[in-house]
Amino acid sequence: MDDFPLPLPAEAREAVSKDEPMTHVFTLGDTEYALWLARRDGLYSLALDGIETAIALTPNADGTAMLTLGAVSTPVLAAVDGDILYIHLDGATHTLRYLDPIRRHASHSGASAEDIIQAPMPGTVIALHVAAGATVLRGETMIVIESMKLETAIKAPRDAVVDAVHVAQGRTFDRGNPLITLAPAAGD
Repeated sequence: MDDFPLPLPAEAREAVSKDEPMTHVFTLGDTEYALWLARRDGLYSLALDGIETAIALTPNADGTAMLTLGAVSTPVLAAVDGDILYIHLDGATHTLRYLDPIRRHASHSGASAEDIIQAPMPGTVIALHVAAGATVLRGETMIVIESMKLETAIKAPRDAVVDAVHVAQGRTFDRGNPLITLAPAAGD
């Protein structure tokens, strides 16, 4: 995608390129910011705290760029190093770190990565059988997905409580995206 507005890490950039809004989390200093970036009608939109703003990054011949948010344009210098995005703006350099959703959720919940049920392949959610707070038993179907015209039931790997459901019915996802996060069942 040549006209991409920000030099985001590859994983975040791939999600945006599919024209579907997806929440991304970055840290700036010690603060986390959840935002989504989507392509709409050939332009990009950035949403933060419920406010959606048009965004563009136009490269200049000298290696800098012009960052436009809504009607305001500002010269910037931006670079990516892995999951870190450096933006030099108004004489100061700001460091944003992209947080992988699986690692982030596991670290916030105190759970392990095994508690996060990931999509085994790209597809679409065709049925959700659980909601956050529900108790599930080992082998119980939590979600049904469709991929390449095949339906797959995603079952609970153990007795647990559903801590979070990360997808909605009808929503598409990529391989490895978090679908459901489990927490220990009462008494565990």
